[in-house]
Amino acid sequence: MTISVYSVRMATGPTVSVIMSVYNGAPYLYACMQSILQQRFTNFEFLIVNDGSTDQSSEILQNLAAADSRIRLIERENRGLVFSLNELVAEAQAPLLARMDCDDIAMPDRFSKQVKFMHANPDIGILGSNTHDLNEDGLIIRATEEYPLSPSTARDWMKNGPPVCHPSVMMRTAIIRELGGYRAPFRHAEDYDLWLRAALITDICNLPDRLLLYRRSSQQISQKHAGEQAKAAAVAWLDYVRRCDGHDSLFDARSDLPHYDELDQLFDEVGASAFVRRKVVERLRYSNEMLEGPEFNMMVQQVRAGESFDGAMRTILRLGRKGRMCRALVLASAVAGLVISNS
Repeated sequence: MTISVYSVRMATGPTVSVIMSVYNGAPYLYACMQSILQQRFTNFEFLIVNDGSTDQSSEILQNLAAADSRIRLIERENRGLVFSLNELVAEAQAPLLARMDCDDIAMPDRFSKQVKFMHANPDIGILGSNTHDLNEDGLIIRATEEYPLSPSTARDWMKNGPPVCHPSVMMRTAIIRELGGYRAPFRHAEDYDLWLRAALITDICNLPDRLLLYRRSSQQISQKHAGEQAKAAAVAWLDYVRRCDGHDSLFDARSDLPHYDELDQLFDEVGASAFVRRKVVERLRYSNEMLEGPEFNMMVQQVRAGESFDGAMRTILRLGRKGRMCRALVLASAVAGLVISNS
């Protein structure tokens, strides 16, 4: 009888530690967890932090933990996602980490395909997959875009954003610990910062398979905290460029990000602040929440300073459609002034 590599590893501990932080995830939590517990690859531990949930998440988690010994549940007060993920990385017993978010759905063969690829490709430290989307009603929205499949393409991709979908990834535990895990200053873009630092010591790529159903909602971080996320991502990129030039990171000992006006001095580079502001404004075009928030003033100031942006007219129209007529007029006036000054 042939014994598979997976059954041999069961005698020495789990091959995969699934890590998931939960905060008020009750509406989607049961389906999410079942998609993990019913994976075809079974040699894993399921590490979960209930990060101070105030809904029914605790009851769901406790019931499922009582029924499946692979679940290890930590319940405590709220400390945030970065703290929770680092706690889970420290608790992991397996050589591979699989991320999961509590509102997504993993396809049944996700772990089997990712484990097989990681065993066959030891140079790959972080492996994601393509995804389909779920809307808030649970309907599948078939995606056509694809994440980069080769390490070289992933490195090029990182100039504009994460090369992998965070809840789809499988990672080598030793590498994530060597990097020090997720960093607090980059809250809301902690994954992008991690990928940038990882790219300096390992390869990153994706499987072509769509192994995750990724939920899109108005409550996800990329919508609720778009401004903070855009700023953190831009600063992370500047820190990455600095490290590529042979310097140490500026953020290993910091707990937060500096104000925009402090960035030139911090990076010892004229234009660092302008770069970050520009990246935030680029993101602002697509976020209704940011257009209604204080970041809007940054957009207007940038235009009045003589720097327009792609999609300015569409942004003015979007503001009008949303009933934000005063803001639409302010931005239109700034754009008109720029056109006149350039004519």
